[in-house]
Amino acid sequence: MSYLENFIEKNSTVDVDVNQSSIHGYGLIDNAEYLTRCQVDTPVDIVSIVWKIAHNYRKSFEFVLDAGAGDGRFSKQGTYTNYCGYEIDPKRVPCQDLPERAEIIRACAFSNAVDLHYDLSIGNPPYVRHHDLSDDWRANISRWIQHKTGQKPSGLSNAYLYFLWLSIITTKVDGLIALVIPFEWVEKPAAKKLRDYIKAQGWALDVYKFDVEPFPRVLTTASISVIDKSQRNHKTSYFAIDNQGAVRPLVSATKSNLPPLKYQSRVRSAYAQRGLSPGGQSVFILTEQQRVSFGLLKGIDVLPCVTTLRHVDTNTDVLNGELFRAEYVSKGKKCWLILPSKKMSAALRRYLESVDPAQRDNYTCNKRKVWWEYTLPGVPSIIYSSGFRGDRPKALINEVNAIAVGSVCGIHTDSKEFSGDLIAALKSSVIRTEVVAVSRGFTKIEVNQMNTFIQRVLA
Repeated sequence: MSYLENFIEKNSTVDVDVNQSSIHGYGLIDNAEYLTRCQVDTPVDIVSIVWKIAHNYRKSFEFVLDAGAGDGRFSKQGTYTNYCGYEIDPKRVPCQDLPERAEIIRACAFSNAVDLHYDLSIGNPPYVRHHDLSDDWRANISRWIQHKTGQKPSGLSNAYLYFLWLSIITTKVDGLIALVIPFEWVEKPAAKKLRDYIKAQGWALDVYKFDVEPFPRVLTTASISVIDKSQRNHKTSYFAIDNQGAVRPLVSATKSNLPPLKYQSRVRSAYAQRGLSPGGQSVFILTEQQRVSFGLLKGIDVLPCVTTLRHVDTNTDVLNGELFRAEYVSKGKKCWLILPSKKMSAALRRYLESVDPAQRDNYTCNKRKVWWEYTLPGVPSIIYSSGFRGDRPKALINEVNAIAVGSVCGIHTDSKEFSGDLIAALKSSVIRTEVVAVSRGFTKIEVNQMNTFIQRVLA
């Protein structure tokens, strides 16, 4: 048994469910094939840049943790005494010439977590969406994190945020964390408790945003996020880093010198609201052809809805009946939301009975007493796309009374005059300068950031 394994066996304090196999990561994912899809190797030149940045804070490290080691390529650089890498994917083969002072353990890093042991946590943790995380794993690890820190992670956290919590727990009181993770975490609501915790401890947070995206097939903007626990006077700083590793300071996390839009709660007179998530668009949203084939009636069995504005012209201001028929109904878009009720028609009941149970086997449907029984939201005055390319999100006055679904959100107000003013303000805005980019050319405005914009117009 190696020094690291011996230390872990004697000192591990993890209190997750030990009846589950650590090899399989305590149910990290429900579908093992997802391991292959989420594995993204860090380019060797990026590994060098991460180590270079880490050594800007410390000349050397004794114990190093890499909680998502892959083939262990981070072990082949840097100045350290012992490197411990964890990798749960049995298909990953350690790289050749692994240093003698390095070791890769075939297990979930959470299963052997040791408090305050490592001088450095480094690497590129897995990016697994919260939708793909096992409910059991998420609950199990969240309880453990709460026990260790007093903070329960958001249920909307993607896997890399749990690994960031792991790094905080396992690094020494004066340790360093240097991870390659999506830049969006600096503003993402799901990471707020994590950011607040870092701030409360007084640790310095430095975030280095890549000028050139190092992962071409990944739809996120990458960063090297560094937490220096030796600091006790919290400060968050942003930097840009080019492909040679040269660093320059940034004023803000946005693409401009403007601060990000704040997150504000709604006010009664006008507010934004997330799009409906009924429990699977393939089940609850139908095309015109599907509606007709099942004999479902408009206004009785189904209501108009909008799941995307991607194909709508940017100069369009109003979604009326003519546009809805031309751009959604005639083009075969999913645009009819089924409207189930206890007094539903025979046709709609036949449709619901025809749904394959596998299609509705998801958290939303399973948590309902009746899988198809959802609460119908109000009809918004304006619909807009939360994600966008360019300067601003697309937004339309909702004359057809469509329900906003998914990434299409709604703005509710009783004032037609204000609806017009708000559309005009949105059309002339450059919102991309006030939000953090999600990926290359793609930006997303959160609902409570839209509330800030709305209240700005109201004022």
